[in-house]
Order: sequence, then structure tokens, then C-alpha cells
Amino acid sequence: MSMQTTAPPRFSIITVCFNALAALPDTVDSLRRQSCSDYEWVVVDGASTDGSTAWLRACAPDVLISEPDRGIYDAMNKAVGLARGQYLFFLNAGDRFADPHVLGDVTAALEGAAKPADCLYGDVVYFGARGERRKRFHWLSRRRLVFGDLCHQSAFVRRSLFKQFGDFDLSLRFNADFDWFLRIFGAQTRLQYLHRDIAHFHDAGAHVLAHQSSQAERDRVRARYLPRPVWLAGHWALRLELKLRRWLGQEVG
Repeated sequence: MSMQTTAPPRFSIITVCFNALAALPDTVDSLRRQSCSDYEWVVVDGASTDGSTAWLRACAPDVLISEPDRGIYDAMNKAVGLARGQYLFFLNAGDRFADPHVLGDVTAALEGAAKPADCLYGDVVYFGARGERRKRFHWLSRRRLVFGDLCHQSAFVRRSLFKQFGDFDLSLRFNADFDWFLRIFGAQTRLQYLHRDIAHFHDAGAHVLAHQSSQAERDRVRARYLPRPVWLAGHWALRLELKLRRWLGQEVG
């Protein structure tokens, strides 16, 4: 599946899962259909009991471990430690790439920049019981992230950033990725927005099913970076701006 060379691949595509056999085939199929093959596939399974491990082993990922973990962010941290790619992307069970050309287009965008980005992000399409809706991140900036969010299914990040800024904070149940993005956005990292859909994201995860708990934790994360009155004012100003843009017929997230 991946290029068999001694040099690290450009991408490490990471899949973490637990008892997700029903969701995995679409995820894996979207990876296998990529026109760009300069990647490795790293899978961390949480000791599933539904046949996932055997099914994944038959798919022959480059790296596969199956053992108990302390939740999704613990599994993602393990995967980071196993990855060799220059850039990491988390394509977890149930997620899928938007089309077969995502990795090729991201490669072209990285190579076309004067200085390749440390974090390249695009848009995502949420799907599930409520149908599909696109979330765009073109409004995002280094300063504005704390007022909004960034879906990790939209972002390719340099592996070296985890050595520089640390792993996902396991004290956070729903928003460790948001907290991690705030860390790297707050530093002098190179950011790049790519105007295209990156992935389709199933909106049935814990952060959706436990929406109130997730939002309360997100507010606590924001308070790590700005005083509450500041981020609260900025958050509502951003929501108002995006609603106004929708009213004007502009496509926004």
C-alpha cells in the first residue's frame, strides 16, 4: 500500500479505532483509492472484540498494534510515536477522504509554496443522520482559532510539531486536538489553507453525542489562552460575522 523505500514517506495516515468493524471498510477504501501513494498507514486499535483486529491485519497496514488504551487521544499519541512520515493525518474509523486526489493535491500545494507549511488545512464535510453539511475554514487565522475551532480531519501537520509542542493532553476528553492546534497556532508555525474538501467526517462521535460536555470543556480550553471576557466576545463576534456572510450568500463554515 505504501511506497517501499528507506526514506520516510511524505504522509503517515493514522487510523485509530475500537470495535468499529462496520465503519472501517469505507475508511480504508478511501485511502486505497488515493492517486498518491507516498504514504504509510499506521493503525492503533484499542483491543477490539468485534473482529476489527483480524480484518485490519488482513488489510496489511504498515504498522498495526492492538492493545487497551485510555481513549482516542491516548491511541492518537501512540500512533504519533509509531509514525515515520513528514506529515501526519488522522483518518479515524468512519472518516474518509473526500475524493481520490486529496493526497495528490495536498502534495502539490506543499511543493508549490515558497516555504512548505507546518500545518496545511482545508474543509470538511460532516455527514450522518442530519445529512451532509460542509464546514469551511477559510476564515481561520492564527488569532481567530481560539474563537472558533478546527476539525483535525481537515489538517495535515508536520510530525516534528509533536516533538516541539508535545502530545495531546489526556486530561481532555473531547478537545485535546483543539488544545493542540491552539498551541501550534500560537507559535511561529507556517500555516496554509487549501480551498478544497479534505475529508468526510461522521458526526456521531463523542463530541457530538455529548455536545454540552464537549462545549463546556472547549470553553475551559479557551480559558487557558485568553481571559473569559475576551474569548467570549470574540467567539460571538465570529458567529455573528459568519451568519452575516451566509445571509449575504457567501459560502462559509
